[in-house]
Amino acid sequence: MAGFFGLFNYEKEGRGVYPDEPPKGAFLTFFSILGRKFWKICTINIMYVLLSAPAFVLAFFAAPLFLQSMLPSLSTDFLIQVFNESGVVLKEGVTLLEYVSYQISQMYFVTAILLVGLSLIIVAPVHAGVVFLLRNYAREEHAFVWMDFKEHARKNWKQSLGVSLISLLFLVIFIFNYAFYDGSNLVQSDLLRIVLKTAMVLAFVIWCIMQMYIYPMMVTFQLSLKQLLKNSLLFTLIRLPFNVLILLLSFIILCAFPAIMLLLGYGFSVFVAIIWYACFALAFNLYLTTFFAWRGLDRFMLQRVEEEETSEASDEASATDEPSTEDEDETEEEQPSKEQRQKDWQKSPNNA
Repeated sequence: MAGFFGLFNYEKEGRGVYPDEPPKGAFLTFFSILGRKFWKICTINIMYVLLSAPAFVLAFFAAPLFLQSMLPSLSTDFLIQVFNESGVVLKEGVTLLEYVSYQISQMYFVTAILLVGLSLIIVAPVHAGVVFLLRNYAREEHAFVWMDFKEHARKNWKQSLGVSLISLLFLVIFIFNYAFYDGSNLVQSDLLRIVLKTAMVLAFVIWCIMQMYIYPMMVTFQLSLKQLLKNSLLFTLIRLPFNVLILLLSFIILCAFPAIMLLLGYGFSVFVAIIWYACFALAFNLYLTTFFAWRGLDRFMLQRVEEEETSEASDEASATDEPSTEDEDETEEEQPSKEQRQKDWQKSPNNA
């Protein structure tokens, strides 16, 4: 039996992409690719979750610090008071303290997934390899899931590790600085406190958006770490409204939807949240951000490189068309025509 009830049969040919097919808009292209690659994206998600286990462990320990810095009033006593006032009816045998502890643990779990999903805490080579696969899907090219993943995880491990360490350091600085500005007595002015906290949040949002561009550029171009950071910042700023929208969609995918499923507390909703994370959410979010980033890279980088190469080729052709000074004494009849010289230049193996 090929695959699992035919679902994971990678030898089976799909619909394919035809060269004469009219171009689609970004929206239709996104869902067209998603439909064709759905099961492979699910496979990539499972692979990503398994290989990123150390990142999830670290993120789970970082989640309480992150939540406490953002929501300093969040505590067991505070939630008990909130649930008491809201009149929550609990199942028989479940105390309010147990219920609150369960809710807090769910918050930590969802926050940990969010930190990994936003590329703030990752296993760097794994992340780079997966982004390469999804970048190929975004530009409608084939990729061998395991072989291409291994090759590009190994090829980009140094740069990806450097970026991931910078990202982890940035997260630590954000957590402690935000908590300091929020609770320190050294900042006396409320206005100054608000300004500093707002600046930290804006820097955090910008850094999260930059992650959308860093890894697709890393697996596509040969750039230094400094160039990766500079270019990703430029893309963040020039496409800011769309970037913020994509970041909000990432928050819904990674946090809002599964948090609602977990908060409902029903067996089926909890099962949906677990399957959502384990089989789909992380790779789907990376596909979303990589698809969006790739369209920007193609427009502002690749197309410009192609235009420059075309311009250089045209300049060479023009130079070839100019008559040599050695041939000035030749009569007009003896000189080849312009059209003939262009044909000869195109047939030359050095200009193929």
